[in-house]
Amino acid sequence: MNLLGRFLSQCGKPRGRSGRFLVRGMNFGHAGLTRWGLAKVEISENATVLDIGCGGGRTIERLASLARLGKAIGIDYSKDSVTVARKRNQRLIDSGRVEVVHGSVSSMPFQDATFDFVSAVETYYFWPDIEGDLAEVRRVMKPSGQLLIIAGMYRGSRFDKRNERLIRAGGMKCLSVQEFEETLKDAGFPMVAVTVEPRKGWICVVAGLKFNDIGEYSERDTA
Repeated sequence: MNLLGRFLSQCGKPRGRSGRFLVRGMNFGHAGLTRWGLAKVEISENATVLDIGCGGGRTIERLASLARLGKAIGIDYSKDSVTVARKRNQRLIDSGRVEVVHGSVSSMPFQDATFDFVSAVETYYFWPDIEGDLAEVRRVMKPSGQLLIIAGMYRGSRFDKRNERLIRAGGMKCLSVQEFEETLKDAGFPMVAVTVEPRKGWICVVAGLKFNDIGEYSERDTA
């Protein structure tokens, strides 16, 4: 595996000292993308929220500030990411408002219909079985829940040549707007709205089980 492949492998599952350093950097490197995506949804202050692939824990911290009367839970299958995320959110964990658990998107340790809101920031690329994993996400969501997927690349953007190199090197998945719509609907999310930021190559996907759960903006909307 070449240097780029090793780096992307660490992005998918950070481990060791270098992995912990990497996820701390992601807290800042993904901040702008995350703010942009979260601006596309409304989160109730009483919501129970889940961040899948929580990395260094900055998104959990942000979600906890939005759901200030609810609870924010992060899950990551990297034990080192869990360690970093817990350290960043220790005060909120001690107060009972945040929890960070070790586990996989493919089999999450939560009861059915637990979450009002689920986010996945820069993580779906590495999910082992995206159709099956989306079904697992749907299982833990409430019937009125929202799923938000935020990603810094998508097929069909102006950055396709660069992205294809990353996808091949990292063995990653990357979907187009149409593929997102089709994949989510096949996984049981009948309502899907997609926003892209073409200048930066970003994509934000909001999915729900009812139209009103994904807001007023249109499918394939652009920033």
